[in-house]
Amino acid sequence: MLIVDDLQEVGKVMRRYFQIQGFDVDCAGELEEAEALIGGNSYQIVITDLHLTPVRGSEGLEIVRLVRHQAPETKVILLTAYCTVAVEKEACENGLLFLLNKPVSLAALHKTVQECLGREAWAH
Repeated sequence: MLIVDDLQEVGKVMRRYFQIQGFDVDCAGELEEAEALIGGNSYQIVITDLHLTPVRGSEGLEIVRLVRHQAPETKVILLTAYCTVAVEKEACENGLLFLLNKPVSLAALHKTVQECLGREAWAH
């Protein structure tokens, strides 16, 4: 699993939670770091925030496009506190199936990960 969030503390909390759930977890805090990890590793799932810079860009959508291009079998969950119709449209056009509005609990995120991976029985 790859978690991409510019807020280091959020990444740490999510990493720890999913490691306890039995996942191998890598974290990235910026687009370039995520690109390097995606290019050099194989992930079943990527969880990314939409905004990875203070400018409130759409770097998360760039990650969705990159994953679709390099590893189409990888599932992606996009997190955002700033969902718009345009973001939803672009996400769907790039094959994104799961867009969650923040704040989202770790339990709800875990349930979505299970759905993505078809592992409903993984609940701990």
